[in-house]
Amino acid sequence: MYKLIEIDLTDKKIEIKDAADLHRDFIGGLGVNTKLLAELTPPGADPLGPDNNLIFGAGAFVGTLLPTAARTELTAKSPLSGRFGTSNSGGLWGAALRFAGYSHIVLTGKSPTPVYITIDNEQIKIEDAAHLWGLSTAETVDRIRQNKGKDYQIASIGPAGEKLVRFASVQNNYHGSWGRTGMGAVMGSKNVKAIAVRGTGEVSVADSPGFAKIMSEAYKKVISHDSYGYTKRYGSMVVSDPYNKIGALPGHNFTRGYFEDWIETRGRGVFEKKYKEKDLACFACPIACTHWTNVKGGQYRGYENKGLEVSFTLEFGAKLGIKEIAEILQCAEICNLYGMDVVSAAGAVAFAVEANQNGLLNQAGTEVPVTWGDFGGVISLLEKIGQRKGIGDLLAEGVKTASSKIPGSAKYAMHIKGVEMPVRDPRGKWDVWMLGYLTNTRCGDHLRTRSPVDNLLGGVRSYFEEDISVSEDTVNSLDMPESLKKEIFGEPPFKVDIPRMAVYSEDLITIINSTGLCIRPPVHRALGPAFYARALSAVTGYRYTEQKVMKAAADIWLLQHQFNVREGEKKEDYAFPARFYEESLPVQSGGTNPPLPREVINEVLQGYFKARQIEFTQGD
Repeated sequence: MYKLIEIDLTDKKIEIKDAADLHRDFIGGLGVNTKLLAELTPPGADPLGPDNNLIFGAGAFVGTLLPTAARTELTAKSPLSGRFGTSNSGGLWGAALRFAGYSHIVLTGKSPTPVYITIDNEQIKIEDAAHLWGLSTAETVDRIRQNKGKDYQIASIGPAGEKLVRFASVQNNYHGSWGRTGMGAVMGSKNVKAIAVRGTGEVSVADSPGFAKIMSEAYKKVISHDSYGYTKRYGSMVVSDPYNKIGALPGHNFTRGYFEDWIETRGRGVFEKKYKEKDLACFACPIACTHWTNVKGGQYRGYENKGLEVSFTLEFGAKLGIKEIAEILQCAEICNLYGMDVVSAAGAVAFAVEANQNGLLNQAGTEVPVTWGDFGGVISLLEKIGQRKGIGDLLAEGVKTASSKIPGSAKYAMHIKGVEMPVRDPRGKWDVWMLGYLTNTRCGDHLRTRSPVDNLLGGVRSYFEEDISVSEDTVNSLDMPESLKKEIFGEPPFKVDIPRMAVYSEDLITIINSTGLCIRPPVHRALGPAFYARALSAVTGYRYTEQKVMKAAADIWLLQHQFNVREGEKKEDYAFPARFYEESLPVQSGGTNPPLPREVINEVLQGYFKARQIEFTQGD
């Protein structure tokens, strides 16, 4: 049922291996990727060297019709952080891989010349990519489909990946991406331009009647959840307005948490009314949370693209101060064509703008926008980064490295453990989500720790506890181990324990990313470990229990943590940039949110380490 393709790029060898045992113990997707990376990549390996391994892993449910079963994890040692690197993408690519008969691809070594890989059911080839090298990701997809067939699903890198921009992405067909932690640079370092997949088979399950009932149950739970309607209507843009309201926008490189005209220019309502044309869905998804944009007026009339994702809005619209939605989309499009992570690319530009405003770039400052909101200047600098030209060559190393080479600029480099910070300011509201920025095993990121009962507009009791924002009945019906409910919510429920919920949230999202479902709220909130245990049992024939699934998730997380520790991670690395501890954040009505109390945040972290049952030895 689960087969792995191992491709030795150095010697051009292809081997098919049975991955059933790996799936049994590590579920699939992210879990299997984690185990393979930890075993195959030697300590201290150069992330851009041949000893690093690049692993694609479709989740255990991908290719079935379980709601949202479309996600594939892409994992390697990150060239941005030097630690565990991974990213996730949906669309049709993972389903095509499963239909071809495989769940994972492992790329080892390095090809001496540019190549691309084609997988057409049982036919797997390493082909010359000289004619593709230098093309944008969209041009690459077009060229391969012209030559091979329109039904191929294509993962590719653009010029940024070829030139080893350390936050290069791998693009999923035209508009999707495996964005964070620099997986495109790893693929480029191996001289692999693309992996094109076509599959015409089916995904079998061990218990077809039982699984049919489980699919029906999951569908009903997802579409009946109270988060379904607004997620389908707005997609990720649903949080755009609340972020501004609570003063948590990453405005102007995290120096302002709100904009007076945000709702009128970059809010979810203006997007829906003036730009959104239709809903789009990944494979097997009833939510259809992504959209197609058509600009119907103004200077960009007729411009069309996929979006608007809230990450585009927060990174280009808030962090860089761009107001026009059409311009925000064009910034994202440049990143997609070059193959660059939107968050890190925007972070690099924001760092350069602020450093330039403070007179630190000297002659190189002429290549950098002098004001926030300079659309033309942002586009130009993004292209320089993608091409590694001028100051773009330095910024392509990421803000941590760039700031180390520009005296006095470290205070403007917004990163955690080397990975640029995304989308939300912790001074706007402290909660489980914000603690997750520090504890995330792929470093400074927002998509691996999120409470299934979070409420952006909910209250905060202390840095250790949130107000509970759901009813006692909701807590009682939550698919969550009963012992954890008592620890996290209290008995009767009256609060959310932030450190303990962070641990559970990480484990839940680990399960989701290993099974290949989506972390959008209707899935994240409606389904839990007991459901995943029954579904995995029906698919694989191996008996899972809630306890086994939770243990597997904890084991997967621990492997990632151990990987990071072996690569040099220390306890003191769990920290926000100094700005968040030293500067207040301007918010609405002329007020400010105070800096984070460093010692208190460290106490919360101690509570998290205790709940996670990990210790840092002397020197770690």
